[in-house]
Amino acid sequence: MLVKNRKRKNVLKIVLILGIILTIQLCSYMKYEVEGASKSTSQVSSSKKKVKKLKIVMPDGPYTYTGKKRNAEVKVYDGKTKLKNNKDYKLKYKNNVNTGKASVTITGKGKYTGSVTKYYYIAPGKPSLKNVYFNAKSTQAEISWKRDKKASGYAIYMSTKKNGKYEKIKVIKNNKTTSYKKTGLKSSKTYYFKIRSFVVVDGERIYGKKYSTIKSDTGLLSKVTLNYAGSGSNRNYNMKRASAKIKGTVIKPGKQFNWFNVVGPASKAKGYKKAGVIVNGRTTQGYGGGVCQVSTTIYQAAQKAKLKIVERHKHSAGVPYTKKGKDATVSYGSKNLRIKNNKSYPIKIVTYTKKTKTICEMYRII
Repeated sequence: MLVKNRKRKNVLKIVLILGIILTIQLCSYMKYEVEGASKSTSQVSSSKKKVKKLKIVMPDGPYTYTGKKRNAEVKVYDGKTKLKNNKDYKLKYKNNVNTGKASVTITGKGKYTGSVTKYYYIAPGKPSLKNVYFNAKSTQAEISWKRDKKASGYAIYMSTKKNGKYEKIKVIKNNKTTSYKKTGLKSSKTYYFKIRSFVVVDGERIYGKKYSTIKSDTGLLSKVTLNYAGSGSNRNYNMKRASAKIKGTVIKPGKQFNWFNVVGPASKAKGYKKAGVIVNGRTTQGYGGGVCQVSTTIYQAAQKAKLKIVERHKHSAGVPYTKKGKDATVSYGSKNLRIKNNKSYPIKIVTYTKKTKTICEMYRII
């Protein structure tokens, strides 16, 4: 019995030793397999190129808001090789409908790994400039435009030449503001205006690429110039004197311009000199000769502005400064010139002379 027990113990020892040896070998094998697999995975991962090391090209400048998705054009290069979308990489856009900052994420595929996010801007579209009104009385222009709800504000530009250089004269920071008055202008000049919308992103103004249509309005309704080259010094003096009486006269809506009331008699007592006048179809010398060239200039400017002519008289003979039948003579107490303002706004009459020329300009006042 004692011998048998010893044999059993020896067998158990051998089995235990063999078990330990097998366990050690199995663990070594498993470790080898895991290390090999890890090494293989690491080699595959390291063979892929990261997207951030690729060359990513996107257009300069903002995209214009259209109300639809604006997907930025993206080109990806590995060296000189242009990669293909959905094969080498994929794109995902975000916030690309409204004005502001949009983004596109480029994620690698196939031989490429990782991702990069690029940002671009969507700016407001072309703004709508409604009107430009020039106030001849205060020499200011009022510019108005249609509100752009997708903009943060507007920039206003001005020039004295339509195709000339434009200067930014004002930045409107509230998109609800739709008008602006520019003061300090000159009635002798023509001004042109245009506007551009912008959106504020991270404290920076991003301007739209498109300007509004250029508009100009000096408020000038009409301008007429008449000339009589044979006019003498006395006649020129009389024209200048009468023009000075009229210059700056304002006719309110529904009211009339009345030559008798504004200019009065062209007499010696009023400081006028003798010059050629037409009496009963014949030319003779009389005080105030030449003032009818001024009245005729006003009459023609009123016609051009489409004002209502209440009273007007022709000369008894043709005159050298206009076509026959286009004149308007005046003679205090008998032949008056009356013009009614049939518009909804006041009209300013500006008259002046340049040697033998008489000029009349009619302006709308706002």
